[in-house]
Amino acid sequence: MASVLMLWAIVPLAPVILNVDLNVGVLFLIAAGAIGTLSIIMAGWSSNNKFALIGGFRQVAVMVAFEIPMLTTLMIPVIFAGSMKMNEIIQGQDIWYFVFSPLGALIFLIAAIAELGRAPFDLAEGESELVSGFNVEYSGMKFGMFYAGELLHAFTFGGFWAILFFGGYRFFGLEQVSPFLAILILVFKAMIGYWVIMWVRYTMMRIRIDQMLGFNWKFLTPLAFALLLVTALMNALLAGAPTWLYILGMFLANVVTGWIALEIARSATRKEREQVEGVKKPVEAHQ
Repeated sequence: MASVLMLWAIVPLAPVILNVDLNVGVLFLIAAGAIGTLSIIMAGWSSNNKFALIGGFRQVAVMVAFEIPMLTTLMIPVIFAGSMKMNEIIQGQDIWYFVFSPLGALIFLIAAIAELGRAPFDLAEGESELVSGFNVEYSGMKFGMFYAGELLHAFTFGGFWAILFFGGYRFFGLEQVSPFLAILILVFKAMIGYWVIMWVRYTMMRIRIDQMLGFNWKFLTPLAFALLLVTALMNALLAGAPTWLYILGMFLANVVTGWIALEIARSATRKEREQVEGVKKPVEAHQ
């Protein structure tokens, strides 16, 4: 829970309420956000319970895997804003960065959900196979702190999703009327992000650990690296272009990159399915 509260130190709440305006705010987001994951690992290991230990191991795998695409997509708003400061990223969004890079916003959201351990990536606390996982030996206030930390973490990442891709506290100049109105705008956008995370949680089924890691290493991470390279290239090519051409070029680059990635994934899936079916047919014929 303390690691989540540390993240709020770099959140610009309003144009005149900046908290700590770090020049490496994006890097701090990754560094401080990982501390909460370490507490889950330590809690699982120190419980002296096999189920809790397996939950801790799974959280290690998730942390190592999904921080890579998250960190990669965090570089996309940095490229657009030309700065790692959170407030300058917000001030640079006369047009939301989601319009420039919808695929980047989607990858960041998926990686954030996995990092939070929410469904369908809640393998560390899978009730059906680990009887609650890393927190199985905890109750009372200790369990309450774990639970409160998880929910606050989800709300916090909803806020960072809003800051990085949806303009933060900015909304058609209303943030200039009053600092309190700017805070309300940011909280409202963070609540929408939190609602999206919970919507995914209550809609999707839990997936297997090998499927989750395969999805990350074989699809999400290569896609994030490809998108970062395409974004940097298009940003350099369209540096002096009119705004409408810049938006159109960036949006089409995202669409083409996503379409190519899906086609490659579909082709690989088809080959794997044909290989599995080819193995099954001789067995069935023999039986």
